[in-house]
Amino acid sequence: MSSTPQDRPALPLKGYSLMDYQPDPTVVGIAFETEDGPYMFVATKEILETLGQAFSHKAASMPSREPQS
Repeated sequence: MSSTPQDRPALPLKGYSLMDYQPDPTVVGIAFETEDGPYMFVATKEILETLGQAFSHKAASMPSREPQS
């Protein structure tokens, strides 16, 4: 069964947490909190670094929802 991200519902993120993944010290657990509960993923150091850069780059190009003071 093949699917694309567009085939899945978009769930608003309510939060996240990073945790040590005891079975394998070369990966970290990432729990994304959603309205449907947490979704857990594991990622390597390289993936975390890439995600951090991609998230920062994308955030810098987005307008803020917060009113400017």
